[in-house]
Amino acid sequence: MALSCCALAAPASVRAQVRQISIEAAPLPAALAELSRQTGVSVGFEGRLPDFRTRPVNGRLTAEQALAQILKGTGLKAQRLSATTFRLVRAGRSAPRPVVERAPLPRPGGTVDIIVTGTKREEALARLPVSIAVAQAPGERSGTLLPGTADVAWRLDGLTLTNLGPGRNREFIRGVADSPFNGNSQSTVAILVNDARAAYNAPDPDLRLVDVERVELLKGPQGSLYGTGTLGGVYHIVTRPPDAGAFSAMAGIGGSVATHGEIGGSAEAMVNLPIVADRLAVRGVAYAAREPGWIDTAGRGDANRGEVSGFRLALRALPDDWTIDLNGIVQMQDVADSQYVYARHRLERPAQPVEPHDNDFAMASLRIAGKLGDADLVYAGNWVDHDVSSTLDASALSASAFGVPAPALYVEQRKNRLFDQEVRLSRSEGNGLSWLAGLSFMDVRNHLSGVIRGTTDVTVATGIQGVLELSAFGDIRVPLSDALSLSAGGRLFHSRIEEERGTKRARVEVSVSRSGFTPSLALSWQAGGSDFLYLRYAGALRPGGLSQTSAGSAERFESDELQTFEAGWRHGASARLTINADAFLTTWSHMQSDYLLSNGLIGTRNVGDARIHGAELSVDWTAHGWAVTAGLVAQSALLTRTSDGAEIEDRHLPVIPDWTARLGLSRSFAFRGWSGTAGARFAYLSPSRLSFDPGLDRRMGDYALADADLLLRKGVWSIRLSGSNLFDCRADSFAFGNPFSLGRGAQYTPLRPRQWTVSFTRSW
Repeated sequence: MALSCCALAAPASVRAQVRQISIEAAPLPAALAELSRQTGVSVGFEGRLPDFRTRPVNGRLTAEQALAQILKGTGLKAQRLSATTFRLVRAGRSAPRPVVERAPLPRPGGTVDIIVTGTKREEALARLPVSIAVAQAPGERSGTLLPGTADVAWRLDGLTLTNLGPGRNREFIRGVADSPFNGNSQSTVAILVNDARAAYNAPDPDLRLVDVERVELLKGPQGSLYGTGTLGGVYHIVTRPPDAGAFSAMAGIGGSVATHGEIGGSAEAMVNLPIVADRLAVRGVAYAAREPGWIDTAGRGDANRGEVSGFRLALRALPDDWTIDLNGIVQMQDVADSQYVYARHRLERPAQPVEPHDNDFAMASLRIAGKLGDADLVYAGNWVDHDVSSTLDASALSASAFGVPAPALYVEQRKNRLFDQEVRLSRSEGNGLSWLAGLSFMDVRNHLSGVIRGTTDVTVATGIQGVLELSAFGDIRVPLSDALSLSAGGRLFHSRIEEERGTKRARVEVSVSRSGFTPSLALSWQAGGSDFLYLRYAGALRPGGLSQTSAGSAERFESDELQTFEAGWRHGASARLTINADAFLTTWSHMQSDYLLSNGLIGTRNVGDARIHGAELSVDWTAHGWAVTAGLVAQSALLTRTSDGAEIEDRHLPVIPDWTARLGLSRSFAFRGWSGTAGARFAYLSPSRLSFDPGLDRRMGDYALADADLLLRKGVWSIRLSGSNLFDCRADSFAFGNPFSLGRGAQYTPLRPRQWTVSFTRSW
């Protein structure tokens, strides 16, 4: 008997004790783990627990009554073996077909195996020889507690963002930061949504995390699985799939106010509708929000207000032993103005032209999964339409660089199209052997247009980029003993880039082909039941391309390559304490970097070689309703050699702080029929720099933040009260806002001031 259980010590009276129990709708294993945590009972099942989805349980109940509600409709029933132990058996009729992805499984001692899919197959996080951090989203009826990428970055160690503003930021993982500017180089982080690639070289679309199951952060190069452009790692959003077993819905509204700004509001809704019982279901999500402005621009008040709206529609079909998922995502984000100022610690600036920004994202994906013999077959294909436009005041350089007298605006439009598809086979055998093999095809089309608008319109930047990439990849894990395993993987690829850059007066075309192999190798050791150690090597690269020049033409930059060696340790003997620690050394050759041209436009060049080394530690502890989470990252990211041999006084790579620390404390409680969680979080970022360009070597960072949150639940209702930046810190988070005036004086991006939010959520 393989006993999937949550065995905690409990008095003999625990079974009959009436208490407030609140368990959200969840896959059956996760619901049983939560029941065990709240009541102390043990629940066993012969074999692997099926992945049924349960209904919410809320009220003053005994453990046995709560267990009966959890099992309702699953085809299982509980048999009492003792005062604190139950065994699950099949009811008289056969159980319905599972309708959700594999869920976390409870393990002896109360821990729960978190199943991740960022490695292209479902695997338990506790036994993966790679550094992964996971932000688990709350239940369906709690509303959105992780609104966007910035909120995830505060919770997961190793993820860093620039702060140009919503829809304009770049993501960096583990110090792999090439530039603070949004230029032509491919992103160092691959952004995925449900196994589908969402971006190539565009800024983060900052998708609203409504009805999301979790966010996975794969740290370190992932070239063997995901190909080019994964030097830093992978940011993977996993949404909740349609459930063909039961109807559910959620609606929520909220309001927010910034201490030094305006009033904002939000609304979100979700409906899950089974169409054919256990066979076909549809799930829809819609949301809209107005974010308060807080930069007081003379004559316009708090000008940098933002609006975001979007929807997702997912269809899941379950014919026989196959799963077919069709997903569509649309999000439109509009920010009325920029958020930089000219005086440190100030939230106001003099009158200047409006600098709006739009980031519109659309994605459609198809995923088909089933069995081919003894192997798991997956086809995943997606199409992305991502348009980014921005307007900047170019008056400082328009006359000297472009012959357009002030006042003048620079209007840039980027149209990004991505078509990606992949087919793969995988198998995990009972003796620990597992393997994965697949083929991939990616087609990218990017269009750039930059125009100076004044008394006349002058086109100053154009570009057309086409990228084709064909790949064959594989991964195998072989047990060397009962505790020792060896993993090896690699990706054989061929890419071709065709580009046109410049203007009508000076246009350059180039075609660049590159073939290569990116390997990975890992050795892991399961030391007893509580400690997992691993050593890993991996690499990734980015192809070269064309870059804009100050003269209006273009020049070529070469590919760059990155390799990482890391050692990791995971400890998780019980539900009370888990520890993750790792150390890494990264070498980066022929580093590509976007840089500021003398005319205010952005170019790309190879700047030299870099070395990054560091260590990360995270600790999570829970007991008696209390939860403590802490993290510490220390890293050194330096440019070791410049391509032209020039000496640089400060060789630190841009944006990355030398160390960060975070601490979270929360308490779960029950009061007069309400269940709730109250918590606070603290974080500190050490100083960092804007650029290794001596003319732009500006200090930023060095600040602490504090947030507080209170979540109350009763029946179908949830209420959330939260406060962000409680100290009202105004430190400079990003020393950049407008490239056309950056060379003439300092620019600062203060943190968003203290903000209070209240929201109400109703579920069905």
